[in-house]
Amino acid sequence: MHSFRQLPTHRSDRGIATGFTLVELLVVIAIIGVLIGLLLPAVQAARESARRSMCNNNLKQIGLALHNYHDARRAFPQAYKVETIATPFDNMGYWSWTALITPYMELQTTYDRLGVGTTDPSPSLAANQSTFLAPVSAFRCPSDVGPALHDAGIDPGWAIVRGASASSPNTGLPVTNYVGNNNQALIRSHAPTNPANGTTGAIGVFLRDRAIGIKDILDGTSKTLIAGERSYTLGNHRMAAGTLWSVRDADGNGPASNTTPIPGNYGWGQGLMTITFSIWHSINPVLTHSNSSNEMRQSPSSLHPGGAQFLMADGSTEFLRETIGCDTVATNSTTVNSALEAMAGINDGFVFSR
Repeated sequence: MHSFRQLPTHRSDRGIATGFTLVELLVVIAIIGVLIGLLLPAVQAARESARRSMCNNNLKQIGLALHNYHDARRAFPQAYKVETIATPFDNMGYWSWTALITPYMELQTTYDRLGVGTTDPSPSLAANQSTFLAPVSAFRCPSDVGPALHDAGIDPGWAIVRGASASSPNTGLPVTNYVGNNNQALIRSHAPTNPANGTTGAIGVFLRDRAIGIKDILDGTSKTLIAGERSYTLGNHRMAAGTLWSVRDADGNGPASNTTPIPGNYGWGQGLMTITFSIWHSINPVLTHSNSSNEMRQSPSSLHPGGAQFLMADGSTEFLRETIGCDTVATNSTTVNSALEAMAGINDGFVFSR
């Protein structure tokens, strides 16, 4: 029989190193930094993709509301209107097209409280200020970083008159990034007296004094813009995002610089768009034009990279790139020679493919 005995084990008196050297630690930190640097753009791109999808959905809901309004009234809403004043003029308060479609956007309570279509906006504001000044996310692009309300102190054309005293000041209106197609600034072939285009000579879907129906859009509803995006700011420039519920009821003159407002005697707070320049966007933040170019600010713009979202008259949506053609050179032109121009007119006979 054999017996076994355990041999003695020997342990080293030297301790085992368990920490990192400084070089190893710096290498790990550098690797983590590189990984974060690679990950952040992907996260930001994913977030912007989600925001762009939400913006697209907002426009689709607006398009559905416009078509439901059309089904009920056989025409899209006027750009803006007032029911109670015999001789309206541009600088007074009107209800905008955004207010007119609220019953079709699950905002019937808002419509009823404001008395849309039954009075001008100023008395309604005094009686229903909390409702009047409540922002509505369905009219805001999630990528836009502008405030919820226009500042009446610097945006007089985006405010509504409450009274003449300091205790009853002008009140800034909620911001909307979705503005209706009214005109193409370089097209002058339509005289203001042309009844087909109302008294203003505008060629878009939204006119001040005439409701346009699908039957009037002779260029085709899938080829004609009905609304598009405009940002509150872009780079260092103030753009011309519109207002909800009412067009302006205040007048005033403000400086037209890159950080302060467009003059109040321009009617661009009306939630309307004029195609003058091509599409401004976050990668091309209007750095090649004069800061005082008000026409630039009235053109389409967005904080989406590479272009802006648009709603077509048939209710479909499209993301149009900044590369889409737009004649920005000719003045007093009677010729449509670019795609974006053609998409602005409802019956100019020009249809461009993109």
